[in-house]
Amino acid sequence: MVSFGIDLVEVSRIRRLLERRGERALVRLFSPGEIEYALRARPPLSYQRLAARFAAKEAFIKALGRPVPFREMEVVSKGKQPYLRWRGNDCPLSLSHTGDFAIALVVIPKELIPPRTGP
Repeated sequence: MVSFGIDLVEVSRIRRLLERRGERALVRLFSPGEIEYALRARPPLSYQRLAARFAAKEAFIKALGRPVPFREMEVVSKGKQPYLRWRGNDCPLSLSHTGDFAIALVVIPKELIPPRTGP
């Protein structure tokens, strides 16, 4: 069985967070590679890129069914295809963003899904 997760984020939410918390929020939520990629663009595109990565991490947590620290996950690209990397494994990912919203859909392969315990 595979597991899917999806998340939608308002770009303005990420912009406000970064305006309030600045560098501290960036390094808490994103890897150096994600930050570098996003900041290659000027606002508002940089905020859209960060919002899409935030949505990807939230989608992964939903699909996994348990919390994971944001810094343990990273959105990476192989060519033009994005993946969410976690513990050395790459999960297929789809990202999209507009001026107002960012969305992500992640697929977790069955070998990464932890076994269910309890009733």
